[in-house]
Amino acid sequence: MLRIERVAVAVEGRIVVKRASLELRRGEVNLLLGPNGSGKSSLLNAVMGHPKYVVVAGKVLLDGNDITHLNPEARVRLGLALAVQHPPRIRGVRVGKLLEKLVLRRVKSVQEAMKEVQNIAKLLNISHLLDRDLGVGFSGGEMKRIELASLMALRPRIALIDEPDSGVDVDSVLLIAEAIEEMMSMGTQSILIVTHTGLIAKHVKHHRAYVMVDGEIVAEGSSERILPMVLEHGFSAVVSCAVKRDE
Repeated sequence: MLRIERVAVAVEGRIVVKRASLELRRGEVNLLLGPNGSGKSSLLNAVMGHPKYVVVAGKVLLDGNDITHLNPEARVRLGLALAVQHPPRIRGVRVGKLLEKLVLRRVKSVQEAMKEVQNIAKLLNISHLLDRDLGVGFSGGEMKRIELASLMALRPRIALIDEPDSGVDVDSVLLIAEAIEEMMSMGTQSILIVTHTGLIAKHVKHHRAYVMVDGEIVAEGSSERILPMVLEHGFSAVVSCAVKRDE
């Protein structure tokens, strides 16, 4: 489905990702692990076509088609969506209305959209936030859950989720993990989760893991092999072991 082939990314002329390659196949939940500042978020933003993150080498392929130079809206229409690490806080934009508009991108009935928003809000425990301005006075966990709610409202084919377990409490992590599992049962075909803590990985089923350090993918393989090594010995151990790539 989604294939990143030797992609290099520059931000304001500085290379932040160095020829990274990874693949997301149908039915997979994969992990992109790495320390803070390693280029994980930059890679996701480049995949989504954010103009600040320029692909200077390599290709981004979706279903075998080159989407490297498509704008973000075109990528969303093709079924890509990103839950960002730091969601915006916007006065005057009600959470419920935002989610309703996102659902209405794919359903015609306002009544159906409102019902779906209520179901999503119940799952993520944000029903009490629907009538409030987006992010105003919200905790970190509430912001992350609303970002996941936005992703669920879009119901993308491929979801990219940036640091869902960063700066949130355990209860929020559990709710987010449940939402990720629900997305896969609702039609999302593949998910890539970025994490530097690995906490979310304890609560969702996953298949493959990639490790990024200093802008490079230094290891990849089955997540049941890579993840324990990272959690027990750290990212530096993975680099020194030079884990061979699996097929």
